[in-house]
Amino acid sequence: MVYRVLLKRLLLLSIGVLLVGFNCSGIVFAELDAPPWQMFRHDFRHTGLSPYNGAQKDNLKWTFKVDERITSSAAIGLDGTIYFGSVDGRLYAVTPEGKLSWSFKTGDEVTSSPAIGDDGTIYFGSRDNKLYAAKPDGTLKWSYETEGAIFSSPTIGKNGLIFFGSGDGAMYAVDLSGKLKWTYKNKLYSPISSSPSIAPDGSICFMVNKGVIYALNPDGTEKWKRRIGSNAYSSFSSPAVGEDGTVYVGSENGRAYAINPNGKIKWVVNTGKPIQSSPAIGSDGTVYFGSYDKKVYAINGNCTLKWSFETNGWIESSPAVDPSGTVYIGSSDGSLYAIDSNGKLKWSYQTDGWVESSPLIGPDGTVYFGSNDKHLYAIGN
Repeated sequence: MVYRVLLKRLLLLSIGVLLVGFNCSGIVFAELDAPPWQMFRHDFRHTGLSPYNGAQKDNLKWTFKVDERITSSAAIGLDGTIYFGSVDGRLYAVTPEGKLSWSFKTGDEVTSSPAIGDDGTIYFGSRDNKLYAAKPDGTLKWSYETEGAIFSSPTIGKNGLIFFGSGDGAMYAVDLSGKLKWTYKNKLYSPISSSPSIAPDGSICFMVNKGVIYALNPDGTEKWKRRIGSNAYSSFSSPAVGEDGTVYVGSENGRAYAINPNGKIKWVVNTGKPIQSSPAIGSDGTVYFGSYDKKVYAINGNCTLKWSFETNGWIESSPAVDPSGTVYIGSSDGSLYAIDSNGKLKWSYQTDGWVESSPLIGPDGTVYFGSNDKHLYAIGN
């Protein structure tokens, strides 16, 4: 009798669990997690902030060699696959163990960094003027051709649109099937190498090479613009956007800017040398970036210096930040640096080429980055 009562209770409990898992149509809906590092600078605000703590030591797990230098920054899919481009014209998919899964050949260099959709589609640009959408198995899903080379790394918005700039001076918004939704062409006819970031209100923020930052409304109309550089040099820094809508970006004039959501300048920091590194925003609001003066800067939200760290080369790499405040960034001296929250060196790893590629952090703390020595590196425990 006791056995039958227990069995009945277990059956009722099992049925209750099943009912919780189903909705009224009888289908289970599981909420999908976002990829660990979905796109350039981690997320659509381009914060560079990872939810995972990075490697604590300079332990090399593996390297993966390609035919030419790697300036593209990598992305990581839900299954741990690492995607990155190379100057050899290919997008690579590499397993978490460092083995080639597949490569996709384009018509020119791939310096654009990939972005991963919720369905696993990989979006990336090439200097052959095309934005590509590759399926998770490495076959072509679709491509969209512009009138200029695509250096800009695509950004996937909440609304399912993909935003990217082109050398033809236009910012594009295409849907997940590759259909054009709108374009915005700047009147300076300046190429766009910057990757667009998306503010909390849906504004699309980006730099053009002639030193002007733009904010567009979600429908592609101009919201505001502001010159923060000159026409003489190209600006490649991509903006990052804070939770309050403040836009942070560097300029070739050596200054880092904080710009209010209405386009008015909040504060300026002058390093004296061009800033091509894209800023990162820490969990406490600290802004991190590198400069051609060979230094990495940590700036408090009130524009006071938290710390600076000097490397042995100019810096184009953009920082990745973990929850503990450790900053990972590359330098033209060939090293990747891990700098703790006090601005002290935690460790560094030396490669045989400039590190222009920006590092990223995997769920297990592995730090991935490319080098001009033609290798992708995995540093972890």
